[in-house]
Amino acid sequence: MPSQPTPDLSPQVSDEVRKTTCYMCACRCGIDVHMKAGRVAYIEGNRDHPVNKGVLCAKGSAGIMQHLSPARLRAPLKRVGPRGSGEFEEISWDEALQLATDWLKPLRDTAPEKLAFFTGRDQSQSFTGWWAQAFGTPNWAAHGG
Repeated sequence: MPSQPTPDLSPQVSDEVRKTTCYMCACRCGIDVHMKAGRVAYIEGNRDHPVNKGVLCAKGSAGIMQHLSPARLRAPLKRVGPRGSGEFEEISWDEALQLATDWLKPLRDTAPEKLAFFTGRDQSQSFTGWWAQAFGTPNWAAHGG
């Protein structure tokens, strides 16, 4: 009598777990990111983290959807059609940084204080302040958290 195949009732979810924090809100809950073949496969709360003790809210649990979304930007985009047309092309990071430098240089050279900007909660606030000071503007703010 031929033997029956044995089903694997507990397949391995990942081959590596990376510990980090969630950036879906300002709480920075601890998460374990399960990687399989170098790609994010699953996210769960880190039970040893003092903030969330393994519990994740709906946004944290859905963080993988932001990472794997087909609509996620993967490179800088340059507008190639009229504003509002939705026509863009991918460009390199070097080209994007050069365009930004060329666009901001006249302002920095003549009146840097005219630049004002506000960053969201996921940007490094210390870097934001450093960048504003280096540019020469006191006009910046950042979301708390």
